[in-house]
Amino acid sequence: MKVILIAILTGLLFSSSALALTLQQAKSQGLLGEQTNGYLGLVGNNEQAKKVMNDVNAKRKLHYQKIAKKNKLSTDDVAMLAAKKAIAAAKKDHYIQTISGKWQQK
Repeated sequence: MKVILIAILTGLLFSSSALALTLQQAKSQGLLGEQTNGYLGLVGNNEQAKKVMNDVNAKRKLHYQKIAKKNKLSTDDVAMLAAKKAIAAAKKDHYIQTISGKWQQK
């Protein structure tokens, strides 16, 4: 009985992660886009996309803080530089934020 329970729980774990939305899927589906502040923004109203956005933004912030500390810059300055690179690297049809704050497809 214990083995069956473990197998069921393992199956549920893998099935839920198989359904999880990836960053690239969220961008391709127009749910997330690159903002001018260096972080992802929610373009479409989707809870899975929001979770991906929050997870990625938390990691980005930590990364920006490490770079800022190492180079004696502000975290915001590093984020702004990263935003320029991320927007430039965005794929065609992915959403990017304009300077005025509006979303547009690249």
